[in-house]
Amino acid sequence: MLFLVHFLVTGDSLKDGFEKLFQNATFTLDIRHVEEYLYKVCRAFCSEGSDELYALADDLKSMLYEGRTAELIALLKEWQKELSPRAKRDEKKIEILSTTINYMEPRLDMMNYKEYIDEDLPIASGIVEGAARYVVGERMDCSGMRWIPERAEALLHLRCIELNGYWDHFFDWQYGRWREKLLDEEKVLIRTNEAMELPDAA
Repeated sequence: MLFLVHFLVTGDSLKDGFEKLFQNATFTLDIRHVEEYLYKVCRAFCSEGSDELYALADDLKSMLYEGRTAELIALLKEWQKELSPRAKRDEKKIEILSTTINYMEPRLDMMNYKEYIDEDLPIASGIVEGAARYVVGERMDCSGMRWIPERAEALLHLRCIELNGYWDHFFDWQYGRWREKLLDEEKVLIRTNEAMELPDAA
């Protein structure tokens, strides 16, 4: 069975490493980070908090979501050409446009947002970050806690079982295995460092 591996990244460092391990994976540049750059562009050209600023931001973001990222970069380059590098009033605008273009253009192949939306793939890492806080952080990132990888992984398995609503099913299954061994007068070791096959959720 083939699985689609889809990564959300903010730059190239993770992409360069994971490409070697997952050669058929897709990579998406977190759209929220791109939007942050676009908002900086809008603030350079429009008054803070103005209707003009929000209208311009909406127009630029629409181009991202509609799969017109290359057209958006071309537009930013046109704006850059219209500015004078010798005019002090244009210095900040030129700097922000250059930074935004240099961030987006080399990563154009990771900005196929319309395609990923149509395929129901995530384009922002907020969902993952929220899940990490809820699943991992709330259980394992409490004051004074320290973990080694093996024990942390074991606890995360239990955490996922609980959050998915299968705790009673899991406990009944495990308790039944212990009971059978005790009835057969076998020793029962509750704690183990060996992986075991979990029961079906059904």
